[in-house]
Amino acid sequence: MSLTIDIDEIKRVCLAGHWYDVLWKDDDGEETSTFFFDAYEFVTKRGYEDKWPAHHLEHGGGDHNSCSEGFQFIDAKTANIISGPFTSIDAVMT
Repeated sequence: MSLTIDIDEIKRVCLAGHWYDVLWKDDDGEETSTFFFDAYEFVTKRGYEDKWPAHHLEHGGGDHNSCSEGFQFIDAKTANIISGPFTSIDAVMT
């Protein structure tokens, strides 16, 4: 048996015991979630403003045996972008 979670239906995300509401956007008349998974990386723009790409990769996903799968969404209350490793999610509500 598996517990299937449709990421396109996630309304709330619990991180460190705090619940966040996921912002949904109107995309051509259809509501779409800002929540998604991807490999996450840390970049810097310092010293790269006039270069292409305009950033430098500091830490790639999976470097040094770290979790490379991450998540990101826009918090509906603050409009802040919240990102982190997949393993930091305590629970989700659909």
